[in-house]
Amino acid sequence: MSASVNTNALQILRDLGDELRDVRIAAGYASQVVAAKKLKCSQNKVSYIERGKRWPDDDLLRRMFDLYGVDDAKRAEIRALIRAGKSIRKPWWEATEYREVFSGASMQPFPLEDAAERGWYHSGTYVPGLLQTRAYTTALVSFGQRDESARHREVFIDARMRRQDVLTRPRPLILQATFLEAALRAVVGGPEVMREQLQQLRGTASRPNITLRAIPFTAGVPATLGAPFTLFDFPGPADNRSVVIRETSRSDEVTEEASVVRMMRRRFTDLAEYALSPKDTVRLIEEIETSL
Repeated sequence: MSASVNTNALQILRDLGDELRDVRIAAGYASQVVAAKKLKCSQNKVSYIERGKRWPDDDLLRRMFDLYGVDDAKRAEIRALIRAGKSIRKPWWEATEYREVFSGASMQPFPLEDAAERGWYHSGTYVPGLLQTRAYTTALVSFGQRDESARHREVFIDARMRRQDVLTRPRPLILQATFLEAALRAVVGGPEVMREQLQQLRGTASRPNITLRAIPFTAGVPATLGAPFTLFDFPGPADNRSVVIRETSRSDEVTEEASVVRMMRRRFTDLAEYALSPKDTVRLIEEIETSL
């Protein structure tokens, strides 16, 4: 069983799925289709459970144990894993006020970010969300969500601030962030707000789990690539599933499709080749801050 860096239900679901996949294969059922037929359920249900998307019900779990020939010790271990996952208190994003504002794909980044060991963020023309000050976020939301209610905007801002806890928890998220020089030069919210934001960036850049790299105007075409995306890597085996989130005009597109993950990992590497070093990024931040 892979050790979880962050003990939460999402990671335990993933661990459970890995366990049940392994015992299926060890029992000689290489095909989910064949196993599902024997279990008298759909292949989709087996797939969802093994991918860490849902808990198995008690009856299906018992049939899996019987079909796969799982011994008593392993049965007890798997049941304990399920109990541990289900006993975890609900995370902050499941509170009513957040569920009223975030739904569907817009809710998916929260548990993924919380479960991830490492995040590769390209925030384009914005300061990375995990590093924004409340004043900076408020300025963005005041313009971008002006048609929403004041309550909606306030909850959105609170959620942005709550997300930042992943950077300071025990075993914090390892953040690799790239962004365009334009993100530093746009005077969001006015000089005072932007000065505070730049000061915060300088402070966070000194943390061992945070790496910041700006892509300067002189980089040419890479300095124009503003579409934000995030790639999450999770604790466990080297081949553990990774997830990509790409922001679109309508919502966040979330996928763990291997070809997309490889493509966006290459995209991040390509952008990083044109980015300033972390030290030079801090120097650029200082230069811009002084000019405000």
